[in-house]
Amino acid sequence: MGPGLHEAAGWNVMSSTRDQARIVVSRAEEPEFAVEIGDLLAIGRSPSNGLVLDDSRVSRRHAEIRLVGEGRYRLTDLGSANGTWVNGRRCALAQDLQNGDLIQVGASILRFEGTDLPIVLSASHTSRTATQLVNQWVVVLVTDIRGYTSMSEDLPPREFSRFVKDWFRECTSLIESQGGTVDKFIGDAVLSYWPVPEQENPARQVNAALGVTRSLIAAAERFSARLSGRFAAYRFRVGVGMSMGNALVGNVGTAGQPSITIVGDSVNVAFRLEALTKEKQTAVVLTRNLTEWASADYRFDNLGQAEVKGRKKPVDIAALLPS
Repeated sequence: MGPGLHEAAGWNVMSSTRDQARIVVSRAEEPEFAVEIGDLLAIGRSPSNGLVLDDSRVSRRHAEIRLVGEGRYRLTDLGSANGTWVNGRRCALAQDLQNGDLIQVGASILRFEGTDLPIVLSASHTSRTATQLVNQWVVVLVTDIRGYTSMSEDLPPREFSRFVKDWFRECTSLIESQGGTVDKFIGDAVLSYWPVPEQENPARQVNAALGVTRSLIAAAERFSARLSGRFAAYRFRVGVGMSMGNALVGNVGTAGQPSITIVGDSVNVAFRLEALTKEKQTAVVLTRNLTEWASADYRFDNLGQAEVKGRKKPVDIAALLPS
């Protein structure tokens, strides 16, 4: 695409060729400014950081960006209270940055500009929509913390916040290790999915998601022992809802702040089935079409049909039995 076409589309191409990668900081009603990263850029509220953000939502030592190889920079959240977000997704684990990535820390948007690569940005930084959705057959997994509201009210906020962050990191690690994608954290819930390239044979994705489900239940037991060791009256439990079907996957954000997400019937069903785990008194409820592709390692209990809010037809469901 030539320069004229970029201009016609309302986009600017900015070259980032320089000796040092940098962060460009944007805040509402304030001029942008840039900070070079060097080998390490610490970000936080404390004056000792290389990038100081005077914001009550920013922790004293919030995050860092480190040079990990030639031209490779890695972002790590340092256990911050309110989290670090990259392109609309919470950064639960350290991740390598790509040119043009948008990092949110408190009220600030930090644009990563690496070396030797072009960055494409909207010319006006307006909320120009950039919706690009693709229909995709997927396996969807939703996990949610039981009793989260009461625990968040009763337990020390900072300690419980760290505990939940550790849980989100564990979830992310387990899901990504089996080829899944963590779409987002919604309160105390984690939404994840596995794209299915061959709808006629989803066995690999189904069994990967089932394996993650077992691992999540086992991890929750370890976390429960850790929690009750500190607060004897409390237990940590999770519910899991799983479905397989069509979804729309793609960018529903803006040109200036992209947000890749998954929406559609299968996502709605997975959330509703997770909510059903309490009523059915089981840890995992899933659509029956998943059981058809499960390996012999997994056993299920047929739960019949369930009415799902927002859906005309009921869903055939089952419970995953303990191994």
